[in-house]
Parts: sequence; C-alpha cells; structure tokens
Amino acid sequence: MNKRLLLTIVIVLLVLVGIVVWKSNASSAAIQQSQTMPFSDDSTMHSTDRTMQNKTTDELFQESLLRQLQVLQKQPGNITQFLNDFKANCHVQDCNAALAKALADYPDREFAHLVENLLKRMPQYEQHMQSTVLSTSLSPQERFNALWKLREQTLGKAEAMLGFGQERNYADYKFSYAEIKQNRNLNAEQRLKAFEELQRRYPDATQQQSKIGLYEQSIELLNQNHNNPAETERLKQILQQRYLTEQERQDIQRRDQREIQQQQQVNQYQQALQQLQQDMQPLKNQLSEAEWQQQYQQRLETLRSSMFP
Repeated sequence: MNKRLLLTIVIVLLVLVGIVVWKSNASSAAIQQSQTMPFSDDSTMHSTDRTMQNKTTDELFQESLLRQLQVLQKQPGNITQFLNDFKANCHVQDCNAALAKALADYPDREFAHLVENLLKRMPQYEQHMQSTVLSTSLSPQERFNALWKLREQTLGKAEAMLGFGQERNYADYKFSYAEIKQNRNLNAEQRLKAFEELQRRYPDATQQQSKIGLYEQSIELLNQNHNNPAETERLKQILQQRYLTEQERQDIQRRDQREIQQQQQVNQYQQALQQLQQDMQPLKNQLSEAEWQQQYQQRLETLRSSMFP
C-alpha cells in the first residue's frame, strides 16, 4: 500500500471519528437541556396556575352574585333567602366587599341602589323588631299591619317590599281567606267561587301550597254552611276532581269514612252515657254516696270497654 493511499484512509477515519464525537456531544447537551428546562417551565406554570386560581375564585363568585341578584330582581320579596344563599356560597376572604362590588357593577342601578339601602338599614330594623311589643288584644291582621308599618318606616316602602314582599303577599292571602270564611252572607257555592277568585289574585301565595292543602281549605269553607248531606257530597266530589289525583281521592274518601264511623261511635257513646246517668239517678236515694259512686264507675267502665274495645 503506497503512502498516499494510507494517508487518505487515516484522514477519512479521523473525519468519521470527529463526526461521531460531535453528534454524541450534541445529544448529551440536548438531553441535559430537556432535563433542566421542564423544571423551569413547570415552576412558571405552577406560579401562573396559582395566580389564575385566585383570579378565578373572585370572578366565579362575582358571577354567582350576579345570578343571585338577578333572581332577587325577578322574584323579589325574600331578602332572608338571598342572604342565606349569599353566606352559604361565599368562599372569598371579604364577603361584604365582594357583595358591594357586585352591587356597584350591577347593570340596573336603581335596583342595586334599593338593595344597598335595604342591607344598610337592616341592622336598625332588626333592633326595632327586638324592642317592639304588640298588644295581645290586637287581631292577627292588626299585629301584622303594625309590624309592616314599622318595616316601611325603618327600611322604606320600596325596600320593605323588596325584602319582605312575599311575606306581605302571603299574609294578605290568609287574611282575605279568613274574611271569606267569616262572611255569613255567602252560601257554600259563593264561598267556593270567592276562594277561586282569591287564588287567581294571589298566584304566588297559592303556589306555596299543595293541592291537598287547597282542597282542605275549600272543605273548611264548605263546612261553614249547613247544607243538606246530598249537596255537601256533590260539592265535595267537585272539589276532589279539581284538586286531587285519583290516589289522593281514594285516600281522602277512606279517611272521611273513618271519621264518619268514629263520629257515629262517639254519638252512640254519648247517648249510652246519657242513658246510664238517667238509670243511675234513682239509685242516689237508695244507696250511700260511696256505694253509688262505686256502682256508677263500674258501669261506666263496662260501657267504655264495650264501646271502645
């Protein structure tokens, strides 16, 4: 092998070895970089996540408050429920500041101002309520009206309705129902028609009650009039069809039958008791007081056992 060929081979080998070494160093550097870079990126990402989490908590709570305020505006009249929901869902450091911000940002400024006034005046109203004593001689309606007047004076008329309008509505419904019940100039059908009209006038108060509750109120009005049994039964059937399901009608009918049987049993007992007293009366002149009492108690016990086994 001549010297020139040998030299060429050596040069080629050196070049190849150099390429291999260069690639090995580049790969090691890349691996080292890949091992160190994720640590730096992960730390940055965790820091960003914490910042985003803090922002998201506040933002989410503001969105929740916005929805709660919208519900209060659409369905006003129960500030207690609003405050309970607000406290239950508040997970930020300063709940009052968050609510103040939500009110400051609320689109309907007139409504937000009403809520602000109501919340600001609530402590004073609660103090007045605790120190207020009403006479027991007042009727329930007079007592409620006195308390409502206090609310309007302390909170403001619009604020009182915003905070307690649902209670006002339900109270008016109950007082109107009592007026129908006490009106002696109405016959049974007129009472029931007046009750239907009352339900139309106060749909919110009506929805708070079950169908069975409305049926029971109707029956209570029906019982204010002394109709003949056939007429009473006819009207009951109409009411059951109006308010009750088939299963509820069957349950009510069984209950009514039990009550009729129990009332018949009570009537029979009272008649038997009256007869016993009449039978025992002549014996007062024949027996001593102690003997008479002993016989009376024995016969009374026998009567009770036979009537109510």
